[in-house]
Amino acid sequence: NIFSPNNDQLNDVLYVRGAETAQSFVFMVYNRWGQKVFETTEHTVGWDGTFRGEPLNSAVFAYVVTATFIDGTEAILNGTVTLVR
Repeated sequence: NIFSPNNDQLNDVLYVRGAETAQSFVFMVYNRWGQKVFETTEHTVGWDGTFRGEPLNSAVFAYVVTATFIDGTEAILNGTVTLVR
């Protein structure tokens, strides 16, 4: 639950694993004040630790993933991830 977007080619982008198996999904990341800092519906797009083009400081962020599968079932996953610079 830690990633380090410091351009060393290791853990530079946070992706949702398994998202390609969902018919549709939304991945959102929030800062500690509840402000959404990232959102995507594309499983090939991950969060690089920036907001509005600016790198964010090290902190703990909350995430929510909502997925709908081919059989119509839905899953909502949430948790935290630590950004380390």
